[in-house]
Amino acid sequence: HGADQRVPIASITKLMTVLVALERTEPDDVVVVDKRAAAVGESTIHLRAGERVTVHDLVEAALIQSANDAANALALHVGGSIPAFAALMNRRATQLGLRDTHFVRPDGLDVAGHVSSARDVTKLARVAMNDPTVRSIVRLRSAEAAGRHLFTWNDLLGRFPGLIGVKTGHTSAAGWSQVAAARGRGLTVYATILGSPTRSSRNADLSELLA
Repeated sequence: HGADQRVPIASITKLMTVLVALERTEPDDVVVVDKRAAAVGESTIHLRAGERVTVHDLVEAALIQSANDAANALALHVGGSIPAFAALMNRRATQLGLRDTHFVRPDGLDVAGHVSSARDVTKLARVAMNDPTVRSIVRLRSAEAAGRHLFTWNDLLGRFPGLIGVKTGHTSAAGWSQVAAARGRGLTVYATILGSPTRSSRNADLSELLA
């Protein structure tokens, strides 16, 4: 239903942020946290300007706890500026054939022109899950990274049988959104819900789709 409708996707954006970052760095590379990243608010792990953190730890923070500061730290490390990194995200989206997608920020916070669709998000998740680093991280409910204890926003992990990821998102404009993957009977099924009015309805509807 409405698979090609262009809507905000909130932190599901971080799948592309991480994909681009991992394609242009090594997991053990050390990132010096830019003050611009440390200043980003909402969901964060409270990174400090000048702090040294590995790419892998920033990826974990971005995917598990949906940390906006971690996503921006990766973007600024790779692109040098947010617009430059957004251009890399959009180039990758074009390569993947994501026709209804346009990125402005690496964190998915509400901003005009930052949109995707359920069809594109599903395709992006399938591509991201081909990366072994992403695949191993998005199934975790908690982790230790950058000296912090991380907790997932993915309520279905450990609840829905066979769930293996991938990413949630929530802002006032995007509503409660998620793309999820579950493995069973020799195959993996992906399902995406964007713009659900509540967290509980998103979880219930997504579980029904996957089942």
